[in-house]
Amino acid sequence: MKKTKLFELSLEMIGELKKELLESTIIDCGPRLELVEQCIDISFEHGIGVNSLLAAGLPVQAMVLFRAQFEAVTRAYWLLFLASNHQISKLSFSYTFEEQFEKDNYPMISEMLEKLSKANLPAKSVIDHLCAFKKYHLKQLNSVVHTGKQSFTRNIMGFNEDLLLTFMRQSNNLITVAAQIMLKHTVPDKQYFIHELIGKYRLCFYLDDDVDPAVKDRVEKYYTDEHLK
Repeated sequence: MKKTKLFELSLEMIGELKKELLESTIIDCGPRLELVEQCIDISFEHGIGVNSLLAAGLPVQAMVLFRAQFEAVTRAYWLLFLASNHQISKLSFSYTFEEQFEKDNYPMISEMLEKLSKANLPAKSVIDHLCAFKKYHLKQLNSVVHTGKQSFTRNIMGFNEDLLLTFMRQSNNLITVAAQIMLKHTVPDKQYFIHELIGKYRLCFYLDDDVDPAVKDRVEKYYTDEHLK
């Protein structure tokens, strides 16, 4: 499949997911869920941006946004499960001029994931996947964001088509992971819609079955060797 075709299919999938959310009745859980919903909206738009940049032939720029998308999704889960009421109140601000200059004193993404992982939450399977994403991708994405080694390497080497398609699909994964929070808070619970969506748009997603075992073993060996150093 060409990336332009996958991009079109991804937009169709995202549109159908957004429509389902808009037509659903969501429980009023106060400012906490409102902030989570804002995070999810941001992650959706990031995902559309990632797909758009990849389709437009701007993969390095897409990787920068991909990193931001991952953090938006992770922060949504942190806000839902672990943020204190004081932290929630600090984020529910009045949009004054002075507030633009206040420093954010919130956990970094690694700390958020560590705390989420240790909390034994009902969303453990999702948290485990987010932790795996951090393990395998965050170092490289951070390098791209900060114009580090990965930026220079990829600027020269580029990306093959298969890798770009994988990036698109992984970005779509994050979109459904974000949406699952809101579907959990609908009346009735509509989390089943994610499974239906993945079945209908299977080509849009990168699932465990798509992982090459040989590549996975090679990567795992690298991390094991790093741990032993």
